Amino acid sequence: MLKICAISDIHRGYKNIYRLQPEIESSDIVVIAGDIGPLKWYTRWEFYKRTIAQIQKPLIAVHGNWDGSNIQEFLAPYSIHAGFAIVEDVGFFGVGGSITTPLHTPVEYSEDDIYNFLCKGFEKIQHQPVKILLSHNPPKNVCDRTIFKTHAGSTSVARFCLDNNIDLCICGHIHEAFGVAQLGNTTVVNAGTFKSGYYASIMVAGNGVDAVIKKLK
Repeated sequence: MLKICAISDIHRGYKNIYRLQPEIESSDIVVIAGDIGPLKWYTRWEFYKRTIAQIQKPLIAVHGNWDGSNIQEFLAPYSIHAGFAIVEDVGFFGVGGSITTPLHTPVEYSEDDIYNFLCKGFEKIQHQPVKILLSHNPPKNVCDRTIFKTHAGSTSVARFCLDNNIDLCICGHIHEAFGVAQLGNTTVVNAGTFKSGYYASIMVAGNGVDAVIKKLK
């Protein structure tokens, strides 16, 4: 059994990490599904980095569409973008950034690029009994509905989950679409925006996935 504390879309809410400590301490691993930035929002970047570094649990992450080169460099020791990590018998693989957006944000990829990034990491964990995708962008039509009633998920992420029987997809990006849903056999968890206090508590066991969205009090 593996307990995961999942956060996404931190933006200016990095101080919430202090309030999250009880959940972190009770978890086996912390995952960040992107969007620490944009960097220009922070006047105390060094303090921010020290805050992240104080997470005293194994940490894996992908960058978000607002996370430029400086943030990606900071995340490099934890990043599984186009890569992987194995924790116990659970295989994690990941993809950062997002598909193209109307805002033309700093880190956007084509659907083909996203699919290729997924293939690189998945190749290394495909034989693990439990497979988890950490993606900033949610899959198309699942936990991806915007305030404008459009679906802003990635078709590549959705197709990859369905074609490869992925057990769990942890994502963010669409703040208002936080929640837990199913895509075939894949449990999709949009952790919501940590800036507003939302996070996900996830239990992964041999008999399945149990996930709940929580909010800091």
